[in-house]
Amino acid sequence: MKEWFEKSFQEDYLKIYAHRDEQKATQELEKLIPYLHIKPGQTALDLCCGQGRHSRWLAQLGLRVIGVDLSAVLLQEAIRQSLNIPVLYMRADAREIPFSEEMDLVFNLFTSFGYFLEDSENEKILQQASKALKPGGFFLFDYLNPEHLRTHLVPTSESEQAGMKILQRRTINEEFVQKQIIIQEAGESTRHYEERVKLYSATQLEEMLTRQGFEILHLFGDYQATPYNNYDSARIIFICQKGRK
Repeated sequence: MKEWFEKSFQEDYLKIYAHRDEQKATQELEKLIPYLHIKPGQTALDLCCGQGRHSRWLAQLGLRVIGVDLSAVLLQEAIRQSLNIPVLYMRADAREIPFSEEMDLVFNLFTSFGYFLEDSENEKILQQASKALKPGGFFLFDYLNPEHLRTHLVPTSESEQAGMKILQRRTINEEFVQKQIIIQEAGESTRHYEERVKLYSATQLEEMLTRQGFEILHLFGDYQATPYNNYDSARIIFICQKGRK
């Protein structure tokens, strides 16, 4: 049986989230990048790269970027949009990637984490990020803040784009935030998708990161590099460094 993300990250996903583009990538990274001390020519891994908007942005800084994702559809779109940009894309499960101490930088961005029911499966993403990094390498990990989400959740939203009517219903409990997406398009059967992310506090994430050999250098609460606040911050953004041997 397929996982929810194997069903959801297909052609409709590209239409629903078409607004997530290079301009958004700039807004999400430009204030955080200075904390990573990057140098042109370094190797960077965009872990769960999707359609590659962050990969392309990072490549334009002079980094040698590898984007990894499980969705063949999203990778195909990433390749299409990157024809003149030197990014290498690879299809792989983020829990098992073929890199060992090869990367100067690893990025896991925009809540590409928490997709699995078991904590141990989710932590494998962080374990693989650590394994891929050279000693002393940097990891930027960007996740939602559950406490902020609980007080700002929009239960229902409707939109229309490209001839599609899109209804999104959101629920949250102690363990998960879930989204039901219903798409209606003239002459087509109604399509249903689910998104589900397991919720972790900043403290829980810090414990996972520490177990995987990371030192926490900074904890921010938004893309403007504002210090994290448990209730007011929309994001939980860690900048970490892998310990040196």
